Amino acid sequence: MHEVWPDTGVLLASRYRLVTLLETGGMAQVWRATDELLDRPVAVKLPAGDTRAAHLAWREARLAARLSHPGIAAVHDYREAVRPDGSVAPFVVMELLSGETVAARLCDLGGAMPWGEAVSIGTAVAEALAAAHAAGVVHRDIKPGNVMLCPGGVKLLDFGISATAGEPDDDETGASFGTPAYAAPERLDGKPAEPATDLYGLGVLLFEMVTGDPPYDVNTWEELAAAQAHGPTPLPETLPARLRELILRCLDEEAHRRPTAAQARRVLSRLIPSAPARLTIPLPGRPPTGHAKVMPPAGGAVAGGSPVTRRVAVGAALAVLAIAFVFVINAVGTSAPDDPRFAGGPGDSLGSAPATEAAPATASAPASIAAPPPSPPPPSPSAAPATTEATAAVLSVDAAVSRVRAAVERGERDGEIRADVALDFDNLLRLIDPESDADLTEQVDQLRRKVRQRLNEGGLTENQAAILQERLADLKASV
Repeated sequence: MHEVWPDTGVLLASRYRLVTLLETGGMAQVWRATDELLDRPVAVKLPAGDTRAAHLAWREARLAARLSHPGIAAVHDYREAVRPDGSVAPFVVMELLSGETVAARLCDLGGAMPWGEAVSIGTAVAEALAAAHAAGVVHRDIKPGNVMLCPGGVKLLDFGISATAGEPDDDETGASFGTPAYAAPERLDGKPAEPATDLYGLGVLLFEMVTGDPPYDVNTWEELAAAQAHGPTPLPETLPARLRELILRCLDEEAHRRPTAAQARRVLSRLIPSAPARLTIPLPGRPPTGHAKVMPPAGGAVAGGSPVTRRVAVGAALAVLAIAFVFVINAVGTSAPDDPRFAGGPGDSLGSAPATEAAPATASAPASIAAPPPSPPPPSPSAAPATTEATAAVLSVDAAVSRVRAAVERGERDGEIRADVALDFDNLLRLIDPESDADLTEQVDQLRRKVRQRLNEGGLTENQAAILQERLADLKASV
């Protein structure tokens, strides 16, 4: 029998062996454990011990079990263990995640993160909230410590004080109010749980990610009340106007004026730069770094661009030189006497005429020399390509990805792509990194399969599917 409980090595419910204490909070402990029945690592959340905490553990398991979304940490099981004193300790078994929280990320940075990365994280959190709200669940504790940056993406954690939408708030102890700096005003008024509360939390999360501090940097409820009387700290003017507007809308004291999670997701997803300073989501085989990675902008300087960008730029320059060389040959050659289609014979000298004289010589050729028909000018990089091969000749991977993303955004805006389908495409596009070790061709093929799958499901129109497949063919050619 262990003198200290819980402790390393304790077996809960004859199945879950505690391995390492990961975190201790005011209401619970989180342990790394081994599920000895299925031989897999899991996370076990044990309440601190009082009746209120035990009840919240049961509620968390029931509400979180309703949710099945890649952006929400999964709940595997709910069990009860017997303490040495004979009392019962309920516990929740959850998905074990690796990575770091947004709180840890901000601590590592010593302040704000790049706004492009913040927008990417905010988009993922808004999407997870939209799924929770659709299932009738309100999280009520959105804050940097409950958002995990994992190798596979962003995960929303800890539904410990969540509630069913519309459920009366009968907590007289304040145990479920959350952290003062992140609590929505209506929580303090005892109003029923509503999704708008989570949007306030999203606003605070975004505010802290782009400034380094929450709008009200307080530790107690009394300090919060005093700070709210003066209003939040102003946002930096260097942020995009639409981002500042969204954050302030989320922080509105009137809950009905805040956007929905789906509306916030749409705004945030459209703010993600085409080459954002975004959250690095390591692909399989790449260890998580916990650091942001700035992607090179499409069409940037060759000297500082990616290897793919430099190769495309060099290829384009060689193509222009080849076309100029053809003009020189056509301009300085003489026609064969028996066939005016030829301009130049084996005895002609090709290097005596300077290249700068080629164009005038063609324009004013004497009657005895049949001038060749003018060759078409090289295509402008900004012109719409006639074929996928032409597109591949001038597009970098980043530029090709941007074209696919633009088609997705336009399709969603025009009602030809469902919002959830557009988000699915956008998430897959953000994983395409020309500097990674991943098989980019396979990633593009996965996107093409996804388009066909979503078309069969009715998630987009046939016209939009054709547009995306064409853009994806260009992208595949560029990689």
